[in-house]
Amino acid sequence: MTPVSAPDVDLTALIRRWQDGDTDARERLMALVYDRVRAIAAQSLQRQSGSTLSPTELAHEALLRLLGAEASWVDRRHFFHVVAQATRQVLVDRARKRLSDKRGAGAEPLPISEAEGLGRTDRDEDLIRVDEALSVLSATDARQARIVEMTYFGGFSREEIAQALDTSVSTVDRDLRFARAWLKDALSA
Repeated sequence: MTPVSAPDVDLTALIRRWQDGDTDARERLMALVYDRVRAIAAQSLQRQSGSTLSPTELAHEALLRLLGAEASWVDRRHFFHVVAQATRQVLVDRARKRLSDKRGAGAEPLPISEAEGLGRTDRDEDLIRVDEALSVLSATDARQARIVEMTYFGGFSREEIAQALDTSVSTVDRDLRFARAWLKDALSA
């Protein structure tokens, strides 16, 4: 999966024009990247069984966060990394909200016979634990955390990650192995 649907278009130039206030550049950029953002959302949701979001809803929420952010993206690679981060944030925020709702949040108790989706609680808690562990990992090894995020929340291939981080595929593989082992230890504690 390539980050650009039209290889002859310079997304970096569109990003810069948008940051300079060109709203037409923003619209063109969103039209060009929408399919890729939706694909990122679909891949993230495949890893999050039980999610109530559709790929389209997740893509829209992630893009809305991007449009509302005061970010300064360096280039298209950075842009798609931020898309993976926004996707992660949407999923984690949704999981936190569902957990809050299940723990009361001012609602009246629901009879167990009417409770739907209670099995999602464990998945929501797991997602939040992974998010917190990734934040800790990021403080000690930001590249490893980015690789995990781009793999699991962005759906990027190893080659795309290597290109985005300006490193080799073997370095991505090694960092991903170490990060997975670190996360496994962190999550089992």
